[in-house]
Amino acid sequence: MKKNKVLNKLIINTLYILLSTICLQETKAQIFDNSQPHFKVKWNEINTDNFRLIFPKEFNESATLLAQQIETYIKFAELNLKDKPRKINIIVQQNHIQQNGFVQLAPRKSELFSTPSGVADNQEWLPNLALHELQHIAQFDKLTGNIRKPFGELLALAFFGINLPSWYYEGDATLHETLFSTGGRGRLSSWDMELRTNIQSQKTYSFSKYVHGSFKDIVPSYYTIGYFMNSEMYEKDAQINPKIYEEMNGKLLRPFNFQRALKKYYGGKASQLFTNTIENLEKKWNENPTSNLGEPITFDDKYPTDYFLPQLENHRVYALQKNNQRTPRIIKFNPNSPGKTEEVMKIGAQIMPYFHIKNHLITWDEYRKDARFSKHTYNVINIYNTLTGVKKTLTKDSRFYTPILSNDLSKLVCVEVNLDNESSLAILDPNSGNKIDSIALPSNMHIQQPYFNENSNKIVAISVDQRGTNLIEIDLETKAMKELLSWSNLQLERPIYVKDNIIFKANQSGKDDLFMLEKGIISKITESKFGAFNPYYANGTLWFNDFTVKGLKVNSLKLEDFDLKSTSLEPARTLYQQQNSFQYDTISSDVDYSSAIKPYSVLKNSINFHSLTLSANDFESFDNYKPGIYWLSNDLLNTTRIKLGYEREVELNKNAYLAELTYQRYYPKFTLGYKNSGNFGIAKTSNGNDSLRFDFRYHQVSADIQFPFSIYRGNITYSYGANFGTYYIKRYDLSVNNLRNFVDQIRFPLNYQAYFNRNTMLSTMDLAPRWGQNFNFIYRHMPFENSDNNSWALRANFYFPGIVLNHSFQTRLGIQQANGVFRGNYDIPLPDGFSFLPNYLVKNTMLFDYRLPLLYPDWTIGQLAYIKRIHGQVSADYLNIHDATLAPKTISAGLNFDFNLFKYNEPLFTFSILGTYLNDLRASNKFSPTFSLSYSY
Repeated sequence: MKKNKVLNKLIINTLYILLSTICLQETKAQIFDNSQPHFKVKWNEINTDNFRLIFPKEFNESATLLAQQIETYIKFAELNLKDKPRKINIIVQQNHIQQNGFVQLAPRKSELFSTPSGVADNQEWLPNLALHELQHIAQFDKLTGNIRKPFGELLALAFFGINLPSWYYEGDATLHETLFSTGGRGRLSSWDMELRTNIQSQKTYSFSKYVHGSFKDIVPSYYTIGYFMNSEMYEKDAQINPKIYEEMNGKLLRPFNFQRALKKYYGGKASQLFTNTIENLEKKWNENPTSNLGEPITFDDKYPTDYFLPQLENHRVYALQKNNQRTPRIIKFNPNSPGKTEEVMKIGAQIMPYFHIKNHLITWDEYRKDARFSKHTYNVINIYNTLTGVKKTLTKDSRFYTPILSNDLSKLVCVEVNLDNESSLAILDPNSGNKIDSIALPSNMHIQQPYFNENSNKIVAISVDQRGTNLIEIDLETKAMKELLSWSNLQLERPIYVKDNIIFKANQSGKDDLFMLEKGIISKITESKFGAFNPYYANGTLWFNDFTVKGLKVNSLKLEDFDLKSTSLEPARTLYQQQNSFQYDTISSDVDYSSAIKPYSVLKNSINFHSLTLSANDFESFDNYKPGIYWLSNDLLNTTRIKLGYEREVELNKNAYLAELTYQRYYPKFTLGYKNSGNFGIAKTSNGNDSLRFDFRYHQVSADIQFPFSIYRGNITYSYGANFGTYYIKRYDLSVNNLRNFVDQIRFPLNYQAYFNRNTMLSTMDLAPRWGQNFNFIYRHMPFENSDNNSWALRANFYFPGIVLNHSFQTRLGIQQANGVFRGNYDIPLPDGFSFLPNYLVKNTMLFDYRLPLLYPDWTIGQLAYIKRIHGQVSADYLNIHDATLAPKTISAGLNFDFNLFKYNEPLFTFSILGTYLNDLRASNKFSPTFSLSYSY
């Protein structure tokens, strides 16, 4: 899957039996994708024998072509794995611009985030995405196709995750997209560049490091190493994958199922396959890379750092800096004495790194989301004046990409993609953001990365359509378009004008370099070691990115010093002979699906029972786990969820029955619940000296309304909202009759919550936000009772930068007041070691906490675990500070180990050891050690 966020979570099901015996303090996993599209989207569908395609009505024209392609790709998947996939629901999230996609089994569906962006590729985005994801559907069905709804989809999901490592199924799908197309990531030298650079630089990393990644070194994702390992198997036997799946199917409970099947048909374990793959890649990449370039500019960076898109303006070089220590920011430096960099500004989330500077203005695009519906997203244009320091967002709720400023600053040009995937060139006013003009493109053509010529009357851009990729020149006055190259499967990037010539990046001979197009003649400019990117020309000097083992660095050359020789561009090929010579029958679908488009009713499809599970919370947390069994229903658009279940209250020796309905199509999220269970109470006998235990059962009906919102603004994230809840309890079936003062009803206590959080975005190495302000207020009362039963609580968290980067200092204050039945409830955080302290009526607490990373070891512990990071914490807790001294009530210090288990790249587990000193004369033990295990994504 393309950066899949669902299948990576399957390991939770595998580890459940082990982990359910351990106290997990915190976890953030979700088996289900629980986000929603906007309720205003009107949906249509195309329902065939092989699939049901669900899409926004604005996507009608493109949907018919996509349906034809899906029909073809299903046949490709059948040809590849020797089994036809079962009918599948495929949802096109056209209002979601993030380039991604996934397949899941609970409920069984695929989602395609279909809007093309400015990210360069060697073929169209959506067909390639569909080809990749349909291979995952075939994988699911090949391995677990007989385990189905209405009871088995979650079980099938678990078996898939237990049996297959992610490097295998993602590598297989990446190989599939390469075999069954003329493009695919297997033909992109920029995609294998990190692995190639490591090998040619004699950086020998373990299999675990390539699978799990690293905080401190550049390693490609498990997609990349998985593709090459699958290719290694494919070169040995083109039918090896269907054989492996067939060997595993029907033996899903067999220990080491995948390892056994791999050894049977490949002849060795995954570690041996990895070793063979690296050895063969060393032979293929055996040349010592040479270069015609000087050494790039480097800075005193502790960890690998990229300096994207170098541009010379006002005697300074500007670049977009990204590394694991920091969130993205634009920096500048003096090219004549590049000793250090100076921060210009921080920027927010982007689909790809991008900015453009002209004179005193900087423009860039940022990714934004709807405050409530996270599958309704946008790309907006920003502009920054370096003279005044004023930053402005020019557009709102837009779908614009890669803005570029004209030389006289009178126009801003960007690419716009509408809801039917039709691209156009939008010309905006850089002062107001209003659209001045728009140039429509030929049907089914998408353009990327536009650039002005010297007179700002022409644009050069990348063009992508069914024929492949090309460069196109657009005359802004006549709106005439001219193709500059032959159509190919090359990944072209960042075309720029140098007078009347054009410089661009292309992949040739397994590497990326810069080329010049001059009067129809192509010449090669750079001969880089590992890859050259992002050209920018100013005053006779060509600035560009030069890839190294420490990331993308800034380099430059004088064009006049180079004797350019003409060359021709050859199609991109893979490293493997069988992949390039692979022949398959021409399979295509020419069915006209336009008459098959029908409205899709969200309400009518809201009931979809698919799985039985042993977890009441989808394995989001193991706190207070209760054994039981639950039947789940989720509709395909995540608007309606139903849960029916039975629980065993082990401590109480009671049975419980429950039902829950969640409806979240609109702004509020509604949850209605019913529970029938048992409990016990203690009563005094008539003489007043003895106690009597009695049992009873109760009905409980609950209702909750949530208004959750979150947005991005620059490098700041905001989350805010309000919640409201109530319940009614009726107690019955008492084991003791004639109890006096027994309350058999609790009538609608009300609780309210309002919260507001403002935090800076986290870098990869951050343990907490550098800056943050978080407030949470809770109020509870019983308006239908004549009593003083009420409580309120206020929590406030503040984050500050630590002494050095990635250190974090937190201070937290909690205040509460409780009366009546709420007395003794805690709505504020309690100090570490609170359970070991004497009895206190808690009115307020305060925490000072410092967290810091200690080590990024990348240690492999056999086949068991891979330790990525060790970090520490020191904290001081205060209790009832109005009565306290300056000394804290407890002092704690801890070590935390972040690690992956086995060869599963997610989740990231954290094992914590915390020692707490209790500063209380009445405490029986002054020292309290605790151990915990948590996981996150």
